[in-house]
Amino acid sequence: MKYLRIFLAFALVPVLISLVSELFNFSVELLGKVSISTLPFWAGILGYFIFQAIFDKPIKTYVFGHELTHAFFGLLSGAKIKSFKVATSGGSVSLSKTSLVIALSPYFVPIYTLILTGVYWGLSKFLDLRAFNLYFLFLAGFTLAFHLSLTSYAIGKGQSDLKQFGVFFSLILVLIINCCVLAATLKVILPESVSLKKYFILSFYESVNIFHSLYFLGNKIWVIFQ
Repeated sequence: MKYLRIFLAFALVPVLISLVSELFNFSVELLGKVSISTLPFWAGILGYFIFQAIFDKPIKTYVFGHELTHAFFGLLSGAKIKSFKVATSGGSVSLSKTSLVIALSPYFVPIYTLILTGVYWGLSKFLDLRAFNLYFLFLAGFTLAFHLSLTSYAIGKGQSDLKQFGVFFSLILVLIINCCVLAATLKVILPESVSLKKYFILSFYESVNIFHSLYFLGNKIWVIFQ
């Protein structure tokens, strides 16, 4: 199983390259279309990094969200929570079972952005929240930047979650799902500015081109060494 995961990880690298490349192009395109209505979202992203530079990383808040995400996906999978601990030095949640999704979920689910969006969407069904839309966009950008920054920081420190199913395989999977989640999050937050269909179609064709190039490169190398 270990070697199968390594093989799958290498096979998914072209997919990751395509998703990252198109997400970058996607973001540059969005930045080129910044308007008064979308500016608060980008201001929120910048605002988080300014906040972090002044007040340092809110580690305990991140750890709580991290363990909460483990617990949430554990409950969705039918697991029982045995213990839940959070501290600045780290946290832990003990579940009656684990899985790939439970172990890796905190690394690709922006939990605070998800909660914020869910609450705002739910309230908007009963209340007129148009006057608060700019605040929502700012907080959405702020929490998304929080997720990206501290998830990167946590991975850089080494995480036992990633070791359960192999660090290389887990990282490739986390990065791929993060690209998809970020694109979907942008679609929810900026629905008129984002085309998910375009993003995934372009990523698919770029992946095919990379696989195609690798195939011909492999054939040439094979002919040379025959």
